[in-house]
Amino acid sequence: MRAYEIHTYRDRVWKVDSVFDDRELAIFEAKRVVEGNRYSGVRVVEENFDEVSNLTKTRTVFRGGAAKSKRSVPADSRSKPKRAGPGGGTGREPARKGGRRPQKKETNVVVPVLVTLVCLLGGLVALLGLNYLSGLK
Repeated sequence: MRAYEIHTYRDRVWKVDSVFDDRELAIFEAKRVVEGNRYSGVRVVEENFDEVSNLTKTRTVFRGGAAKSKRSVPADSRSKPKRAGPGGGTGREPARKGGRRPQKKETNVVVPVLVTLVCLLGGLVALLGLNYLSGLK
């Protein structure tokens, strides 16, 4: 299976932007991303996954932006085939930041208390109004 990933470079981090099956379409889209000047670097990486041997081979087929002249991947790591994970994945899953827990938001107590007070006052006014109207007879 062959896939083409568009990687974008910003804040010293490469991230997978999108994945295509067609090489020309991936390169066309990468050129559009470069023209947008939103990222300092853009590249298209071709991934060939062999289901029989469970190996993934990658190579960069397009580089654009300011980062195109810099070597982002060492030569020895580009030529080595990668094994797929234990679940049989091809390595196309986006990278996840590990070890970070989302911070708990402090609950604001003032809003529920004000809503409760307004409801109680509204109920009290309704009861007093009904009591007043019932005494008019």
